[in-house]
Amino acid sequence: MFHRFEAACQVLGVQRRGVMLEFVGTDITDPHAIANTMNAVVERKPAVIVAPTSPVLVEAARRTDTIPIVFATHEDPIELNITPSLAKQPANLAGISYYIGLDDKMLELLREAAPQARRIGYIVDASTANKPRMHDFLERTARHHGVAWKIVPVTSIDSLDRDLADAGPIDAWFVTKVTALDQHRPRFITAIARTRRPAVYPSHLEVLAGGPLAYDAYFDDPVAVLARQLERVLSGVNPSDIPIERPKHFSLGVNLRAARAAGMQLTPNLISRADLVQ
Repeated sequence: MFHRFEAACQVLGVQRRGVMLEFVGTDITDPHAIANTMNAVVERKPAVIVAPTSPVLVEAARRTDTIPIVFATHEDPIELNITPSLAKQPANLAGISYYIGLDDKMLELLREAAPQARRIGYIVDASTANKPRMHDFLERTARHHGVAWKIVPVTSIDSLDRDLADAGPIDAWFVTKVTALDQHRPRFITAIARTRRPAVYPSHLEVLAGGPLAYDAYFDDPVAVLARQLERVLSGVNPSDIPIERPKHFSLGVNLRAARAAGMQLTPNLISRADLVQ
């Protein structure tokens, strides 16, 4: 990902502005590792901090309100408490957010493909299992649709099989943007598939990797969008004057073989609406 970002910056001529891109690695699943890394980064006073994940963004925003931060996040920036508004963020923040609020649409599609599902496992990062927005969604949809949710917090790919088993009897899986999924997509999808239960995922990448159903919002080239944000900051534009960009495209993906193996009912109408069919 860093090399893709570096290439996008080269296309825009970012390096001509007298900066050098430096990759700084850390374990984003370890809060102490992120904190220690970010302390070292801020101490060096870089021209800009590029924060490509929510945990890195939050730690960077906690430590500086003067160093520009160009970020990418799959979460709601307001809920992350880094900005009070998408229209006017803090003076040092610019970036992109994938968050549109697609949970209701994902549930609609899951119920269409698995109409008998009543007990649904909601798979989420353990660190975000207490978000108010998540609980509002679960409580509201439980009342309106008569489903019983089971929150399945995941700490790592190594704990996933145990986490799924601990959830008890489940009719279907609702998978959110889990860190372990991004880091170990094939292994994660294989673990879910072994349960032989319907599942909906948050990205068409999961359909390409063998997941049965997915709905997502996407940028045509998020790396290029992030590079463009960085270039504008380096050109002298105040970060807070650069709108936080959000995706304008949406995609329904279906993997026919995986869906049938999971016992999902793929109607001709659903398949005809899909943007991606594997």
